[in-house]
Amino acid sequence: MQTKIWKRNLFLVLLLAVGLCVSIPVRFLYNRNKTLLLTQTQEKALNIASTVAAFLSYDIERYRPISEAESLTTASKLEQDYQKLNAVLREIKSKSDATFIYTSKYLDDETSVFVLDGEEIGTVLFSPFGSRDAMDEHELRTLKSGETTVTDLGEDSVWGTYLSAYAPIIDQRDQHIVGLVGVDYSKDFLKEQYSNFAWVLNTTSALFTLALTFALYILIVTIHDRSGIDDLTKLGNKRAFIKTLRIVQYEAKKRNQNFVLCLLDVDEFKTINDTYGHPVGDIVLKHFGRALVKAANTSKVCFRYGGDEFAVILTATTLLQAQAVKETIQEEIASITIPELKGRVLSASIGMAEWFPGITVETLIDLSDKDLYIQKEIRKKEVH
Repeated sequence: MQTKIWKRNLFLVLLLAVGLCVSIPVRFLYNRNKTLLLTQTQEKALNIASTVAAFLSYDIERYRPISEAESLTTASKLEQDYQKLNAVLREIKSKSDATFIYTSKYLDDETSVFVLDGEEIGTVLFSPFGSRDAMDEHELRTLKSGETTVTDLGEDSVWGTYLSAYAPIIDQRDQHIVGLVGVDYSKDFLKEQYSNFAWVLNTTSALFTLALTFALYILIVTIHDRSGIDDLTKLGNKRAFIKTLRIVQYEAKKRNQNFVLCLLDVDEFKTINDTYGHPVGDIVLKHFGRALVKAANTSKVCFRYGGDEFAVILTATTLLQAQAVKETIQEEIASITIPELKGRVLSASIGMAEWFPGITVETLIDLSDKDLYIQKEIRKKEVH
């Protein structure tokens, strides 16, 4: 349970740390992209306005009379040309993502007059021929100087928040500025672009955060787990043994259960190393570890304590019950077959001590170690 809590907390801490680190460049990228999208939209608006202005300047013989007219008589040639040019603007608008495309002319420094409009005639957003609108400084500059201009996002009490690009319509015959083409992009268009980018950025950063967090989590847990594993036998090492022993003690206190600690070492292991060599000694230790796991039915309670010493923790077990496990361990060890030993039978000395409330982990290890010493002396006498 404690291990699960530790791993869960580790993952949450890593997720928070990685999330915070990733959020900084993500925020920078988002703000940077907002600026870039605004700039790109301004350039797009200028390109459309300039293209339409160039088209009308090329067809100035048809457009200028319309622009200079005070009114349009129904079914007159001017009115028919007006309808055709409006249709052209609607076609251009339908093929672009601009919010509004229109043309206007100068009335005074504060007022402009609509000429063409790319909206459907008769709709709420359509500006009829000759209708007036307030003029901003960019629009005035374009009408007076012939410069192309573009605004940032700005609030208008009538049209809402938008940016506008203006391009002059010039009669090349006398260089007269007949009017301008206006192209508007609303805040909603930009918000949609921001939203789309934000979705992609947030999704990507979330996946990256999870992937990086998971990778770091696996790395840390693997390092942590491997730091408690003996490389030779693949059992828990002394560090893992002490940690597990304390956890078992804690659970035993909580459940009011006893448990038994077994300390073991390979009989005459020094002789085996001296006679057959250390590589064979390593093989013996590997088989010894496997035998313990087989006898205990799990590797979680089996440990290499150091050298040829091993430990087995028998949870929810009394000393009397542990005798059966001890016999099973001895049988498993005796059944080990290693060709390099040329028929030599392996055995182990096993010391045991039972934990009960009031005994510390250190005392339990000491009691087991003392019993191990006694068992080794007994086996020496049996051999001789």
